[in-house]
Amino acid sequence: MKRAAWALPVLLWTHAAAALSQPDGTPIPVGGSLQGLFTGRGEAINALNDAATTPETFTPSCGLTFEVLQRNAGYKNSFGWYNVTGQKPPLSDHHEFLSCNDGVGTVKTLDIKKDPAYLGGTIGFYQATGSCATVTNNAAIFYSEKKYNPDGSQANPFIHLLIYNSTVTPKAFYFGWEDLLSGGDNDFDDLTTFVTGISCSGGGGKCQTGKPGVCADGTNQCQSGTLTCVPLVEPSAEKCDGFDNDCNGSVDDGDICPTGQVCDNGVCVPKCGGGEFNCPVNKACKPDKGVCVDPACLTVTCPEGSKCVGGTCLDPCSGASCPKGQACIAGNCVDPCLAITCDSSQVCTAGACIDQCQCAGCATGEQCEASGLCTPAACAGKTCPAGQYCQSDGTCADACGGVVCPAGQSCSLGQCAPSSGTGGSGGASDGGAGSGGLVIGSGGSSASTGAGGGVGANKGGVTESGDEGGCGCRAGAGGPRPWHALLGSFALLLLMRRRRASERKR
Repeated sequence: MKRAAWALPVLLWTHAAAALSQPDGTPIPVGGSLQGLFTGRGEAINALNDAATTPETFTPSCGLTFEVLQRNAGYKNSFGWYNVTGQKPPLSDHHEFLSCNDGVGTVKTLDIKKDPAYLGGTIGFYQATGSCATVTNNAAIFYSEKKYNPDGSQANPFIHLLIYNSTVTPKAFYFGWEDLLSGGDNDFDDLTTFVTGISCSGGGGKCQTGKPGVCADGTNQCQSGTLTCVPLVEPSAEKCDGFDNDCNGSVDDGDICPTGQVCDNGVCVPKCGGGEFNCPVNKACKPDKGVCVDPACLTVTCPEGSKCVGGTCLDPCSGASCPKGQACIAGNCVDPCLAITCDSSQVCTAGACIDQCQCAGCATGEQCEASGLCTPAACAGKTCPAGQYCQSDGTCADACGGVVCPAGQSCSLGQCAPSSGTGGSGGASDGGAGSGGLVIGSGGSSASTGAGGGVGANKGGVTESGDEGGCGCRAGAGGPRPWHALLGSFALLLLMRRRRASERKR
């Protein structure tokens, strides 16, 4: 499957955009050099319509690669980076990375976060032009921040750089340069470079797409020079898992369970109202749904997104405070990373992909785990009993402590599950459905503490630090569902009922 966080923009780029023009009215780029390059590399880029002069600044990850793709100029230009400080960079802050003698096909790698010259913020790029240009021997220097160009103070200066974000490679941009003050031939292939490991400033942050279901959460990503909220997850076939997988605004809708079963709280359970399955004594079967409910809710039909509690339609997550590492979604406490698989260099936390801590680092008092997540230093190598998690001081705490489960559920061993009418540890109960339940998270937190609500290092649990934001995510299928054990217990109960009925007939 393609990475959703950077494949989706390809699908969205169907709008017509106005081509950029030089001050004399010439649409740019001229000729087919850049378009031929993009087409040959399998990019869904229109060289005219997708040309941009932004973003001007970029946020680097650990490993940057610089590649020379084209050199079609009389000059032999060089290319490098500088720290963005709000002021024009001094010559000492021009860090050449592709020299005038680096020909087409040259690829260089930079771990910028280990470079002593890197100040820790955003960076910009420059081109030094000349017969064999350096920052101290050149005809001119042009910048990604165009206000620093030699003609940057003019009312309508020439454009010297076109920027394109890749539709094939995540966190990657093309830089097409012109090297003359007057624009030259305007084909922007005097020096064409490809840089990976960067995102536009402001990119990667969490955002809301305005779409329903699992498509609601997104990350800010660059599209033709502007930030756009791109969904973390693509719509997929609806499943009985407590999520709106197909993003149609309805959770667990449609014919998604085997014959004779219905989807209740994210699990396929036997349909009540016929056969051998009857509801508990404090529940009644709602015929149109085939699920057991509070008798006060038998004749109540709630709108999508709400739940009947004691005969009243309420927000199913109202007042809920889920176990550590979980969030209330559609009335169930679930791991928000369950539906997300991150790129190899990232991990999921709190429903978003972030750079692994081996690159991003950890806060004071935390240490980086092999999973790519940060954990309290006091929890290093510590394992807590099931239903507990490791706190920042290294002590194990009850994962149900302070938890308020969604209505009709109670907390046990760090999981909120439908109760039979009585509240559980830290939980609240309204006598909700007694069949089925959504039980997520048996893999432990990132510190392998055994706390409920996390998933394995592959998916990333939510750590004590509460890291945010990131990009480069794609939709992924969840692993084995821990609630299968609940269904096994249910089948055993049915078998025992049959045996008792058989014994009465003898």
